Amino acid sequence: MNEIYSRLMNESRRIASRYEVPEFYRRFKPALAISRRIFYHNPLLIHCRALISPDFMDDFGHGIQHATKVSVDGGAIVLLEGEKYFTVQAELERAVVLLQLAGLLHDCRRTEDKHAFAGAQVARKLLRDFPLTPVEVTCVAEAIANHEAFSEPQSCGTLTGQLVADALYDADKFRWGPDNFTHTVWYMSNYRQMDVTELVSRFPWGVNGILRIKDTFRTNIGRQYGPEFIDLGVRIGKTIYQYLQRQLDTLPIAEASNVGESGENVHSNE
Repeated sequence: MNEIYSRLMNESRRIASRYEVPEFYRRFKPALAISRRIFYHNPLLIHCRALISPDFMDDFGHGIQHATKVSVDGGAIVLLEGEKYFTVQAELERAVVLLQLAGLLHDCRRTEDKHAFAGAQVARKLLRDFPLTPVEVTCVAEAIANHEAFSEPQSCGTLTGQLVADALYDADKFRWGPDNFTHTVWYMSNYRQMDVTELVSRFPWGVNGILRIKDTFRTNIGRQYGPEFIDLGVRIGKTIYQYLQRQLDTLPIAEASNVGESGENVHSNE
């Protein structure tokens, strides 16, 4: 990463560390612990990570770090929501595995147009060699196809499929909160070689823009706890913007402009 962006990103993370942890993480520690155990120890997930990790870097802000957070949070949502539908623990944990496969793969085509559809197609091909039923492969693919923001989701064919799709969406949109300003924006700006002054000028629009996602959460857990992620992200984003304004005044003009030029929007965590 460019030295300037690396420095600003590290300071943004320091700023964010002063704020409270979202209630989702405080209240649901047991479910998150189970989800994390499944993610790191299930053979299918270990194999999937080994396949994708070499080419799935964080240079666009949607690599393995992002996928891991989505997978663990999404798995916890499945555990919490699935208590109403599953009476057999093994079946519930199988649904978590499907969610986490989708979480690992959902952004595998993030830099392409219609990345959700493209990612679903990749997942179908990749998972054909996994010990999954055709219904399970479809469940993962449909979840990936349905995770894009501000698009009409398609109904899934099974109860498990719908739960996995909705939980994937919500866990992915949790990332529109603090993660957007401590991680994603810097990697995407660096990837697109955006000028620092341009980035700072667009920051207020980006901060307010994430509010659009608040009313789109799909699970009960997401609707209850997702908005806090967004509100927290807005508060952090505003503080980071104030810091950036001060910092920009101290940077020599040449240094502030030496990371390229671009007018693209980088405040997007879809």
